[in-house]
Amino acid sequence: MTHNDKARVLVIGAAGMQGGAATQALLRAGHPVTAFVRNPTTARAKALADQGVVLATGTMDDIASLDAASAGHDVVFSMQMAGVDPADPGAEHRQARNIAGAAKQAGITQIIHTSVSATGWRTSHPDIEITDPVMKAYWDEKEAAEEEIRRSGIEHWTIFKPAFYMDNYLLPSKLAFQFPELPQGKLVTSASPQSVLALINADDFGTAVAAAVADPERFHEAEIDLAGDALTHTEIAAILSKVAGREITPVFLSTEEQEQRIGAPSAWGDTWTDRVGYPARPHHAASYGLTTTTLEQWAVQQDWRTSTA
Repeated sequence: MTHNDKARVLVIGAAGMQGGAATQALLRAGHPVTAFVRNPTTARAKALADQGVVLATGTMDDIASLDAASAGHDVVFSMQMAGVDPADPGAEHRQARNIAGAAKQAGITQIIHTSVSATGWRTSHPDIEITDPVMKAYWDEKEAAEEEIRRSGIEHWTIFKPAFYMDNYLLPSKLAFQFPELPQGKLVTSASPQSVLALINADDFGTAVAAAVADPERFHEAEIDLAGDALTHTEIAAILSKVAGREITPVFLSTEEQEQRIGAPSAWGDTWTDRVGYPARPHHAASYGLTTTTLEQWAVQQDWRTSTA
């Protein structure tokens, strides 16, 4: 701990959306933060340094760099790169193990891990077969990484399980892949019109991480699904239309049409949303005293001139 009893936190992925949100919330709460980055010369890394964040350089597969970065910290925020690399199966599981191992070696007493809402769903839905190997690997990796955190031996651990990020409607990388037609006023999906999508935003996620750092006992062994809203795509389009001041229409494609548009994994994901879906709801966060934001509350704070124009 520092002289003002603020835990020193090592944030993995601090230059990304989730790690970045956690970093900003921790800084607001007065915690000294170290960002674990691959390249300290990027614009995002330099912006963190300008805020007083210490930069530690390395990769999640370089155990020596993780050991060096972990030394002197009280808490580590654990996350791995999203997506599955066919050339590197097991990467997410392995990296979670490396992070937890370095934390344990350094005497870190709290680990906060980010996963995804609905892990473990296959136990309650044994009738649903994952036909896409990428999606199967996605869930295998998420669940294996969580298990590494549970059995890490670190004194306090928490697993946050965020649902679909509202921020995905803004970030250019997501717009280009998932919603390329959104600037033209179309919210395209192959989920059914009746399907409900649970939603969370990055700022609420960061606030949850800071709350867990502030009260490790309360959040010990907590596995919390995070959502601030749960809406159909028709309702999502209506809210975005209202706030952005321009018509955004939901477009419902067949699975085959979606596969041609984006690719089989995304189309299968929409099928999964229909049949399983993220279980996260606002009351899960509220039970831990966490405040979440509805889609409309979040949307009115965004600059839609640059996001959908």
